[in-house]
Amino acid sequence: MKLRSWSCAAALTLTALLLPAPAASAAPAAPPSCPSGSVCFWSGENFRGSSWEWPARSGYRDMPPFLHDHVGSFVSNTRACFINWQPQQKRNVFNGDWRARYLGDFGGRIDGVGPGGC
Repeated sequence: MKLRSWSCAAALTLTALLLPAPAASAAPAAPPSCPSGSVCFWSGENFRGSSWEWPARSGYRDMPPFLHDHVGSFVSNTRACFINWQPQQKRNVFNGDWRARYLGDFGGRIDGVGPGGC
């Protein structure tokens, strides 16, 4: 009986050692830099694809065509308001906010960005 218990424990240990470890997340540990006073947007997730820098001092701007309803990720170094016009929805963004995967969230609806809170 003890031999069988030991064999099961040994088999479980061996199985755990032979199975591959879970894959590490593809998301970066930290976001890329973005200039102070700006929000940086990427068309792809994980800060890939085409990018655009929006400086808060420029005031409200519609998203460029390649990012309209298609922001895959962003990094914010200022307070901003992300806006969807139809239906009207707004999202407050704060200095230091970032998302590596935003397309399945509000990034799939964003029409414009403006300075300050919503």
